[in-house]
Amino acid sequence: MGTKKPGISSTIQAERRRLMIDATMTAISEHGLPKLTLAKIADIAGLSAGSVNFHFASKEALLLATLTDLAGEFERTILHAIDAAGREPGQKLLAMFEASLDPRITEPRKTAVWFAFTSEARSRADYQRICGTQDEKIFAITLQLCDEIIHQGNKQGQMNPHAMANAVQGLIDEIWQDILYAGDSYNRADARFLYLSFLASVFPWAFDMPGSQEQAARLAIADNSLRVVTADKKYLSPLAGLFDAYRQFYRREPDPALARRFLGENLKQQRSVILLAMDNAETALGFTQLYPSWCSVTASPIWILYDLFVDPCVRQRGVGQALLQEAGKMARKSGASRIDLETATDNYNAQALYESLGYERETEFYKYSLALNQAGH
Repeated sequence: MGTKKPGISSTIQAERRRLMIDATMTAISEHGLPKLTLAKIADIAGLSAGSVNFHFASKEALLLATLTDLAGEFERTILHAIDAAGREPGQKLLAMFEASLDPRITEPRKTAVWFAFTSEARSRADYQRICGTQDEKIFAITLQLCDEIIHQGNKQGQMNPHAMANAVQGLIDEIWQDILYAGDSYNRADARFLYLSFLASVFPWAFDMPGSQEQAARLAIADNSLRVVTADKKYLSPLAGLFDAYRQFYRREPDPALARRFLGENLKQQRSVILLAMDNAETALGFTQLYPSWCSVTASPIWILYDLFVDPCVRQRGVGQALLQEAGKMARKSGASRIDLETATDNYNAQALYESLGYERETEFYKYSLALNQAGH
């Protein structure tokens, strides 16, 4: 499985593998595991059944690759959110809830696939190994965080951390089941109000009870609990922290010095415009960075929206939308004819956000890149 075939470049092989796994998830969500065939997968992928067999020795090998990818994506999302949440166990636990509802990993198709595999895990040792290992790791983290929060409140003799960890994971599982049945109509704002209320009820010393579902779902611009500013050097420290987390999201090693140096030069030389979202406590919540450019065809200035990042703890609360809206205002004020951006083909949440604000997906052109080493070869 996944071995390199003669005559096929690693880039093409990786793209076809991704395409087949994506088609497998679609096929499972539409037909279920019992009725799944390579022919159905190939048809969705737009490939021949022979092409699928060329990359995967059997249907079982493709299913295992799909489950491994799905489990890996979920684990990376959870661990990254926890790492980015800071040192406070309450913030880490909240980040776990937030990440567990991330639309990138809980889109209806993926939840259907996950439940299909877990239902088969009892009779399949390989499925049980993948699902079980991940469950054990996430539960161990949840147990440790609950134990730390209980110690913060001096409740060691009154609360059992194992029982609380079970309750936390049970609530996440229930939310996932609701997403499975509700599909695209699922209201994540309601879910957020639910788990914020739960956390405030069981750990009142660590969490505040949300005032209303609307308050739980969004930060308000009207009362200045969310504001977007054009960053200058006085905002460099909080910006650098967000930028370092952003680069880690794209699998780069942590490097705060590089983040600070790069953004500092951009601000000093006015190479970009950086918009920073903050709450009323001056906490940096997210940023977007745009670079000025030109369109030769229209002979007009344009902006390249290259970076957009929101702290995982406040996602689904309107921060990204506020940043994009402010970017649009800035671009129009500068006389630009448009804003261009790129996003991953499987980043459905971002795609939905962009399209809700009027961005249109390009279908007429291909994107090419030429990687250059330092010698210019």
